Amino acid sequence: MPESSESQDAVRVSSILAGYVTPKDLARALGVSERTVARWHRFREGPPRVEFGRKVFYRLESVNAWIASCERPEARADRVRRRPRLRAVEPSRVSVSMQRNDVGALPGPSGSHN
Repeated sequence: MPESSESQDAVRVSSILAGYVTPKDLARALGVSERTVARWHRFREGPPRVEFGRKVFYRLESVNAWIASCERPEARADRVRRRPRLRAVEPSRVSVSMQRNDVGALPGPSGSHN
């Protein structure tokens, strides 16, 4: 029984996009929301993407390379990173005069505005 031309087209299209995923599939695979994937694109933080009109796809090879680039080496066991302690700030010892500013005594703008 011959396949319909519609199913042949679907097979052809799926073979063309075999190495690509949609933003929805990428978000699901990474355990984040689609909005996060869109934010990554907006701030140029995420993997590169391909756009065909309104259709957006991510190439799997590029996603894997991006994930590898996010890898950070572990801290060495003998060097524990500590947060700097915050020091208590002493009140200022300089007295602040509480004089009223006399705005009327200030010179006006240069030139006349008549």
